[in-house]
Amino acid sequence: MRLAGDDISILRGTPPPTVATDVELLPVYSTASNATPAVATTRIFLRLENDTPIDSVRSDIEALDLRVDEIPAYAPHSAWLEPKSGRVDDALSKLDILRALPRVANVEPQLLRPRSLKSSP
Repeated sequence: MRLAGDDISILRGTPPPTVATDVELLPVYSTASNATPAVATTRIFLRLENDTPIDSVRSDIEALDLRVDEIPAYAPHSAWLEPKSGRVDDALSKLDILRALPRVANVEPQLLRPRSLKSSP
């Protein structure tokens, strides 16, 4: 499967032992063997308790080599984070540490799936 608009291809099975050095291998997730797979991106969504601004944990975020990429105007207690390295594995390795920060309500990696259209009832 190829995700349209992205330079991502999803292949089943174990990667060959010799992969080109310019190819990045990423983890792929699905909820069942026949479910549509999802690919983790470098982005992490962090949501704090409702009355806690992101700036109150910004120094903790930056100490983890993450940066605040975007704070939604409608949710100043939430933010999209990205690793300074730009690597997916660096983002995924920080999830548990982020969950342990004070007043954290939720931490989720961003997962991409191919677009699918819903059928009308």
